[in-house]
Amino acid sequence: MKKEDHTNCLTTGLNHEGDSVLLDKRSAKEFIPYDLFPSFRIQELFYTEEFPQSVLTRHLEKDYDIDLPQNAIRFLKLRMPTKKEMEKDLINAGEAVPEDWTKFNLHRTDTVDYVYVLSGKITSITGDEKIELQEGDFLAQVGTEHTWINDSDEPCIVLCTIIGTAPSGEKRKMIVE
Repeated sequence: MKKEDHTNCLTTGLNHEGDSVLLDKRSAKEFIPYDLFPSFRIQELFYTEEFPQSVLTRHLEKDYDIDLPQNAIRFLKLRMPTKKEMEKDLINAGEAVPEDWTKFNLHRTDTVDYVYVLSGKITSITGDEKIELQEGDFLAQVGTEHTWINDSDEPCIVLCTIIGTAPSGEKRKMIVE
């Protein structure tokens, strides 16, 4: 198995006697979440719906879904394909290649997404903004409509933490300090 195909995911915590121990060791294998785009791959590192977190928090085995319940937390490593790879995926699937990539796969979820670029480059399209990100850059994306474009020749690898928020239809209490 190639190094990029798996990641060891370790969970430490307290056992029933209160001792600090290794509780879980598993392999987070890459998977393809959307048949249409085999060049887009994910590794799920940790998922929980426990809120608030506690010393009893554990990883839950739950199928990948971009829409999270409120307070759920998902840690992912994503392989963001190049535009050329996505064009090839679309052609292979018999789908049209978009003329305007800034509108392609435009979506919004009720989540706060923390994105850290591990390698490569990617452009986040948020509203009318084009935000260029490269290795070492960080983006906090708070419930915005967005899409991604990778115009480079290399895939972009990002570490992403996604936290489910209250549905946007609900009134939100504004905290002012």
